[in-house]
Amino acid sequence: MASTLLLPLFLGLTGYALNLAFEDSLSAAESERLQSQVYLLLGAAEMEGETLRLPEALTEPRFSQLNSGLFAQVSTNTGQTVWLSESGRLYADELSNLHNKQILHTLPLNSGQTFFDQGVLAGKAMFMFYHDVSWDTDDGQTLLFRISIYHEQSLFIAERQAYRAQLWRWLGAAGVLLILMQWLILRWGLQPLTRLAADLKAIESGKREQLEGIYPEEVQQVTDNFNSVLVREQHQRERYRNSLSDLAHSLKTPLAVLRGSLNTPNEERGGLVESQVLRMDEIIGRQLQRAITRNLAPQAQVNNIEEIVERLALALGKVYRDKNVHFTSDIEAGCGFNGDARDLMEVLGNLLENAFKYGRQGVALSARVRGSMLEFSIGDDGPGIASELQSGILQRGARADTAQMGQGIGLSMAAEIISGYGGSLSVGSSHLGGAEFLVSLPL
Repeated sequence: MASTLLLPLFLGLTGYALNLAFEDSLSAAESERLQSQVYLLLGAAEMEGETLRLPEALTEPRFSQLNSGLFAQVSTNTGQTVWLSESGRLYADELSNLHNKQILHTLPLNSGQTFFDQGVLAGKAMFMFYHDVSWDTDDGQTLLFRISIYHEQSLFIAERQAYRAQLWRWLGAAGVLLILMQWLILRWGLQPLTRLAADLKAIESGKREQLEGIYPEEVQQVTDNFNSVLVREQHQRERYRNSLSDLAHSLKTPLAVLRGSLNTPNEERGGLVESQVLRMDEIIGRQLQRAITRNLAPQAQVNNIEEIVERLALALGKVYRDKNVHFTSDIEAGCGFNGDARDLMEVLGNLLENAFKYGRQGVALSARVRGSMLEFSIGDDGPGIASELQSGILQRGARADTAQMGQGIGLSMAAEIISGYGGSLSVGSSHLGGAEFLVSLPL
C-alpha cells in the first residue's frame, strides 16, 4: 500500500521533471533557430543614408507571407520602426507599443546584446528574440538598431501537448507495470516467511522440534536464533522434568524408611520419623534449588563423611531388614568433601541403595584420598553388571535389571551431580563378587 501511494508521487515528479527538460530543450532549439534568422537578416541588410534597409524578397519565405506566424522588425534606439516584414503587418501597432516600452523602461539597446523571451502579442503566445547591432554610416556616425524576430508558439504548444500525452501514457503504463512487478517480487520475497509460518505451525502441533531447511540470509539469523531459543526451552523443560524425576526418586528412600518404621517400637519410631522428615525437607529444598539455578558449586567443606554414611546405612538397613545385609565401611582419616553435604548424601544414598537392593548379604564402602581426588568405592555381593552394560546404565532411564521395580534415575542423578563437581563415576566388579561403583571427586 505504501508503494502504491508513493509510486504515483515519484512518477509525477519524474514526469514533471521530464516535461520541464523537454520544454527547455524546445526553447533552446527555438532560440537557436530565431538567432539563425537574425543572422539571415543581417546578411541581407544594407545601410542607406542613416537607415537600414532589407530587400522585399528574403531567403525565408515566411517573412513575405501574411499571418505566417514568423515575422521580423528592425527599430532604432528611439523605438522607431525602420523595417517590418510583410508577415507582421497585422501586428504593427502592438510591436510599436512593445518596443517603446522595452527601450524606454526595461531593455535599452546595447550593441551585441541578445535576449530570448516568451510573451503574448495580439492575444497570441510568442517566442521573441532580440539582437542589438551597431552600424557605421559613411559620414562616420554609429547607429544602433534592434532586430526582433517573433514566432508564434502554436507548433511548440502542439509538440508539448503531444509529448505530455505520450509521457503520461508511458509513465502510467510503467507505474502499473512497476506495481505489478513489485507485488510479484514481494510475493516471491515473502515466501520464506510463509514457509516459516508453516514450520512454526508444525512445531506448535508437535510435528517438528526445530525449524529446518535453509532460509534467505535476511531470515536465517532469525531462524537460527529461534532454534537456539527452542533448544534452550527444550533443555529447560527437560531439566524441570528431570528435577521432578530426581525429587520423586530422592523421596523414595525416606518414604520406604517411614513405611518400615510402622513395624518398629513406638519409642524408636518418633526419632526415626523426625529424621526422615528432616531428610525429605532437605531433599525438596535441594531439588528446587537445583531446578532453578542448577548451581553445583561447592558450598562448604564436609568433614563428617562417616556420620553421613552411618545415617544412610542405618536407614537402608531398616528398608531392607528382611535381607539382613551386612554393611562395612572403611573411611580413611582426614577425608573431606569440598561441596554441599546434601549432594554427597544424594550421591552416596543412590549408590548405597543400589548396593543394598541388589546385594545378597554384603555391602562395603571405602573412602580414600588419592592425590587431589577423594575416591569412594561401593561394592556388593550381588549378581554384578555385565561389562557391555556398565557404561549404558549411567544414562537416565537405563536399567540393567528390568525384573525389579525402578525408573533408572538414581545412577544418572549421581553421575550428574558428580559431573557438576568435575568428578567421574565408573562401574566395575567388586571383590565381593558383585558390582562396584567408583566415585572420584576433586578435593
